[in-house]
Amino acid sequence: MFQVQKYNVIDFGAVADGKTLNSAAVQSAIDECNKNGGGTVLFPNGKFVLATVFLKSDVNIELSEKTEILGSLDFYDYRPDEKVDYPLYQDASHSFFNCSMFVGIGCKNVSVRGGKIDMRSVWDEDNVRNIVHRGAKCIALKECDGVEISGITVNNCTDLAVYFAGCENVDVHGVKMRTYIDGVSPDNSKNVKIYDCDIETGDDGIVFKSSYTLNRLDVCKNIKVWNCKIKSRCNAIKFGTETNGGFYDIDIRDCYIYDTRITGISIESVDGAIVDGVRISDVKMKNVNAPIFIHVGRRMRGPKGRAIGRIKNVTLENITADGPYEEYEIIPWNYLSYKAGDRKQNPKVFGVAESFDGTRAIEDWQMTSNVCGLKERPLENVALRNVTLKLYGAVTKFNVDVPEEAQDYPEVYVYGRILPAKGIYFRYINGLIVDNVKVETYYPDAREDLVFDKIENLQIVE
Repeated sequence: MFQVQKYNVIDFGAVADGKTLNSAAVQSAIDECNKNGGGTVLFPNGKFVLATVFLKSDVNIELSEKTEILGSLDFYDYRPDEKVDYPLYQDASHSFFNCSMFVGIGCKNVSVRGGKIDMRSVWDEDNVRNIVHRGAKCIALKECDGVEISGITVNNCTDLAVYFAGCENVDVHGVKMRTYIDGVSPDNSKNVKIYDCDIETGDDGIVFKSSYTLNRLDVCKNIKVWNCKIKSRCNAIKFGTETNGGFYDIDIRDCYIYDTRITGISIESVDGAIVDGVRISDVKMKNVNAPIFIHVGRRMRGPKGRAIGRIKNVTLENITADGPYEEYEIIPWNYLSYKAGDRKQNPKVFGVAESFDGTRAIEDWQMTSNVCGLKERPLENVALRNVTLKLYGAVTKFNVDVPEEAQDYPEVYVYGRILPAKGIYFRYINGLIVDNVKVETYYPDAREDLVFDKIENLQIVE
């Protein structure tokens, strides 16, 4: 039988003492493995300090059951951001790859499997990256084909934990993470599977991007997500905000979302992206402020001349959301939050955000789920089937007139937090099916369950 060649990092000079920086030794093992046709680079049991290493084709990183990789406590041990000679329209976190622990550029058949990685909360204290003190990513992959990330635990990462752009045939499974910024982020990637993961983040949980980070327009396509548990200080499952190219054939099912500060499901197109073919089913939410947000906007962060995007052929099915809307333990959501020891979230104290300063009346803290297109770009063919929402309620005063213009940054409160519906506010949609959608509140609420504004081809099934 063919034996996979194994390269033990100890044999290349790595020291499992939890103190010695092992980047050079581990890179030597990776390079030798690649030079000899591929195999496995093995971390045996022990604690290994590591900063940046570059993956190579046909090299599998394997952590033993009792292996712990510790991120260097010196941020300057990580590679600086690479030089980019084309326009950067997307956030800086999605523009650079080198400032990471494991970097893969143009690799084929690579994996990181097993064990524990603790990035140890190392922030860019001097803000040399100029991205609000975010430090190093854990795993950053660009234009790779054939990727497996499995069985690992990732803790305390101060930039995106697992980010891959322009990649194909990616499997992320059995991953557990407790991290400050985004969890798993596919950007313009195709044939992706994300499953059996347990994700808790200070920012977004599983978040799909379609940016210009590859210096071209591209799309996310054929992505499947299932059996994931997600807790987020921001949005649990999100499309955006980088939404230049598009998202096609996305299937998400059998997920549990809990203790989430903003939205459970957020589907956005604000920079010209086409969203076509999204099915989200069998999702349970608990203690999520706004369960659903679907939004076309015109931020248009990208090259001039792009048309406003479209969202069409979206189905949400078998979705439930419930309270109790009580305080919960949560991960800090940025550098300042971390420095302040901010580890509790009361849903009634949202925090500092646009149009909300934390001083409003107790009934005014909620954010209304909304599904809205624009007058010139209505949503097309949206279906909600078997959706049950039990919300806090207790709203007695609200504005009937919803502004036409949204705030620039696409969050669920773009048209204001308290909208005329206690359940879901719908506007500018051509082709809407509402089948067995039920709304209940813990406390009496003066608003209608559902509000339909400027909807064409509406079908309501009780």
